[in-house]
Amino acid sequence: MFIFRLLALASLCLANTTVKLLSRDYHGSSTYMLSNASDIYYVRSSRDVAPVGIYAIADVQDGLVPFTVITSDVTNITAGTLSDKIHVYAQDDVWKEEFLSGIVLVSTAPSTVLDASGLAYLHSICTSVLLIDDTISTPDAKITTFTKSISTPPPGPYLGEITSGQLILSETYATFRDGYSSFMSGVTRNDDGSYSPLEFWHPSSFEKLIPFPSRLYSSLLPRSTYPLAGLRFAIKDIVDLAGIVTGGGSTDYMRLYSTPKVKTAPAMQRLIDLGATPIGKTKSATFAWGAWPDQNDDVPYPWNPRADGYLGLSASSHGSASAIGAYDLLDFVIGTDTGGSVRNPADRVGVYGLRPTWGVVDVEGVIESAKTLDSVGFLTRDPILAHQLTRLWFGDGNPALKAGSFDYPKKIIYPSEWFPLNSSTAQDLVDSWLANMTSALGMKIEYQNTSNIFQDVIGYNGTLGDWTSNVSSVNVKDNWDTLGRQFVEDYGKVNGGRYPTRLDAPVRDAWAQSPDYTQEYYETNVNRSWEFTSFWNEHIIPFNNATCSEGLWVYHIADTGGGVPEYRDRTLDYFPDFPGAMRGASIAPFAHTVDITIPIGQVPYDSVISKVEEQLAITLNFVAHRGCDAALMEFVKACADAGWCKHVQTGRTAF
Repeated sequence: MFIFRLLALASLCLANTTVKLLSRDYHGSSTYMLSNASDIYYVRSSRDVAPVGIYAIADVQDGLVPFTVITSDVTNITAGTLSDKIHVYAQDDVWKEEFLSGIVLVSTAPSTVLDASGLAYLHSICTSVLLIDDTISTPDAKITTFTKSISTPPPGPYLGEITSGQLILSETYATFRDGYSSFMSGVTRNDDGSYSPLEFWHPSSFEKLIPFPSRLYSSLLPRSTYPLAGLRFAIKDIVDLAGIVTGGGSTDYMRLYSTPKVKTAPAMQRLIDLGATPIGKTKSATFAWGAWPDQNDDVPYPWNPRADGYLGLSASSHGSASAIGAYDLLDFVIGTDTGGSVRNPADRVGVYGLRPTWGVVDVEGVIESAKTLDSVGFLTRDPILAHQLTRLWFGDGNPALKAGSFDYPKKIIYPSEWFPLNSSTAQDLVDSWLANMTSALGMKIEYQNTSNIFQDVIGYNGTLGDWTSNVSSVNVKDNWDTLGRQFVEDYGKVNGGRYPTRLDAPVRDAWAQSPDYTQEYYETNVNRSWEFTSFWNEHIIPFNNATCSEGLWVYHIADTGGGVPEYRDRTLDYFPDFPGAMRGASIAPFAHTVDITIPIGQVPYDSVISKVEEQLAITLNFVAHRGCDAALMEFVKACADAGWCKHVQTGRTAF
């Protein structure tokens, strides 16, 4: 328990920050603005989150005061000490200088002096209320002593409420407008480890507001225990988060099963345990069935922030892709990938998107699409973070990964059937980037005819695409058996025997096939996927003792054939036959292996929507041997270190 002292400095400033209370519900949750600023802040009710500090004070007027907690480890706190701290805090995207109206100054040194220059500095920045702990001495003798009731709050911005001689200090959240309609809702953490949804709208634009905490709150956490501390992420709404209803992209489903989840999906809990903070649930196509924008009748399709703002987002992790392409305050987002739903959206917004080897990430607490194909992955703008996430999230000794320490593969396997791209400008970019990247990393490019190898090994009278054409249909049976049948039955019981009315077309069509989908046919297709796994990992990308994967198999994933925009209105699109012997996005799922989308640049196109030239992000995908995720990500890190895998920005252009 700390003893704190109060210095009242209000008389030294003519104009202090005012807090404009916008709303307060009967539990005490509040929204507010600071002075004349336009940003909206949010404070949780004490019902769900205890205040971080309660102080007995005197001679301070009742009201709301924005506070900053400053923590110092020096023995002499000077004006320079405080100025340096505030300069660091100013880099935070929640903290603003208005939070200097009140300051809680905490020292981690055994004995500290706040000298005269420090006091003068606080006077100069219009701090009206100063609390210092009892280990700090000061030349100002007019000090009131009081006892703080709970442990010291971490550094950062807070809202203080002063009532009848008591100061209650609470964590505050900034909010951002979800102008791209990426989110189902924001979430905030409760004291019991569960989360609460937050759904409120900007009073003038009527855009959903999503709360996010200051990174300063986690700045003192030990990085050895919490290596992801300060990072924020969002979760696709087919993945469970304790306290939140999993909607699965279906309003009928979320109304019927409206009880919040009691357990967070283990894969998400691991990220939280590593220090990352979830801030919301992102939109998903219904039950992760990939759908075109015009087929998302139930939950409105999000918007792509890139280029003309009218491009599609492809597969079911569209909300996550929209969010990571739009909002700087997000560091990564979670998606799921059965047949391309992480990697395709990553391509459409020009970010990094990883589908791990099947079985690496626990899928408990995730709505099942196809149990032999489902994978949980992530999207991020930063290649170094992608490398870090893979290493930390997957963990040491993961049984689905190859054991050992591996260098990155020194070979790019270039399949001639999958190139060139549909745009010569985009193909020129691919050729140039591959040549420069491989030269910088000491790699070589080996050209391969995958179809010839397939014919030599399998001897099938047809293409790889023909041979695997029915594998992806296993999700018809899996999704119906694990979700659809019970959902339809439960819905009918409370709706006069009716079938769910708001199912999007891809789900209705798939479930309609389920009565004719026999167990024998299902097992045939599952077995075919494992045959493909053996073929691919033994003959196309075999194991290598030094680099885990003999090489990295490269292709381009866009459905337009590459370098051609895919609009959200299909009547404006051109979709050629898939290049190559089969759909490239299906290879990693069918081979149960790892695949990453990597942005390499952008090419111009004339938009039929904006009527001006726009920039289209171009990506390449790299597939490694099954279980060689670490080696693949060592390649990504080496590529980033060499300057060829770059951090991408939010907004209209990736670069």
